[in-house]
Amino acid sequence: MLALIGFVLMAVLMVVLIKSWVSPPVAFIGLPLIAAVIAGFGAEEIGGFIGSGMKSMLSTAVLFVFSISYFTLMDEIGLFDPVINFLTKKAGKSRMMIVAAIILTTFVAHLDGSGATTFLIVAPAFLPIIKRLGFRKEALLAIICGPYAVMNIVPWGGPTMRAATVAEVETGDLYSFIMPGVVVLIILAFVNGFLVNLNEVRHGLKPESEAEIAAEEAASESAKRTWKYWFNLALTLVMLAFLFLDTPLPLYSIFMIAYAIALVVNFPQTKTQNKKIKELGQNAMVMTVTLFSVGIFMGVISGTGMVDAMATAIVNVLPAAMAPHMHWFMALFSVPLMMILGTDAFYYALLPIIIGVVAPFGVSAQAVAATFLLTATFGTPVSPSVAAVYVGLGLADITIGDHIKYSLKFVWPMSIITLIASTLLGVIPF
Repeated sequence: MLALIGFVLMAVLMVVLIKSWVSPPVAFIGLPLIAAVIAGFGAEEIGGFIGSGMKSMLSTAVLFVFSISYFTLMDEIGLFDPVINFLTKKAGKSRMMIVAAIILTTFVAHLDGSGATTFLIVAPAFLPIIKRLGFRKEALLAIICGPYAVMNIVPWGGPTMRAATVAEVETGDLYSFIMPGVVVLIILAFVNGFLVNLNEVRHGLKPESEAEIAAEEAASESAKRTWKYWFNLALTLVMLAFLFLDTPLPLYSIFMIAYAIALVVNFPQTKTQNKKIKELGQNAMVMTVTLFSVGIFMGVISGTGMVDAMATAIVNVLPAAMAPHMHWFMALFSVPLMMILGTDAFYYALLPIIIGVVAPFGVSAQAVAATFLLTATFGTPVSPSVAAVYVGLGLADITIGDHIKYSLKFVWPMSIITLIASTLLGVIPF
């Protein structure tokens, strides 16, 4: 019954988000609470679930508020304009050159294995550029999904560590084992970018006019003549360097410090600072409310045991004849499963069950872990259960429903192609 309630909850949530029947905060707050009451949990228990979920989202929400405010401020004062003008001039009318630049930048930005850092670096830099090309904002996040999937499973990344722990193998050994599959992922990252570009062309590009571009270039040249521009550039570069360094400072505190410095330097008057804080905060508020709402959702589905029940039920309903190949057939649906279960439940709840099912048939735990890593990684950047995704959504100013509706048609086929290619390469046994 708990699993059934969980599946109905997830199905209704996905439909509501994609169809935009209600705002995301309403869906993430209301639906899980209704599900918890139907499942028979009392007010005291539900309160505990909510408290646990909110704690898990607190640091991400703080990071979100200050990072969005900081980059909005930098964009407002024209920090990114020279970079935009340089890249667009170098690329000329070649959209694929820009797409390739987005992909390569994402590869570098995601070296630390942090999804939030990736979105914080790539989205502010390239959003104005794709607007100039006439791409929709959803296209930028869809392009990022490809290289994000590759770098999401680096040996020091969370998914690989989780999978290695469950499979009881060394993280380095597991990554070496999946390397041929990683090469496939790298190739597909560029294929994905090409397809997104093609999709935008078919939809109809609406690039900026020559007059708008000329005005932006003139403004950027004017901004570069002030000492504040070079100070802001240095401050941003130092801040980004700290994001990659292993410092004792929490990630969100780096943005808090940089934001405070930027406000004082660019707006010395206290009255102006207060005005800017209000203006910049408006951009982050809607998505921050959504983030806290996701905290309630995650707390309820985890605390009630719905996630574990769903993972067990998925395995139990499959025919016994599929048991020797369970890992392979489950991998066909790894993207939606990752979206439903979230990273922790996917690797800590579902993966051990599948390992246990196929072990009597000679399929190693390492092979099962490899199967799930290579295919489910595409689901992470579109999952409503992954907090880092909301950082990207906030920067691009789109909803989770719009992101899923646009990107799922790209990432799920890429996952299946990876499964088939990795099977042919001998990484994933059938």
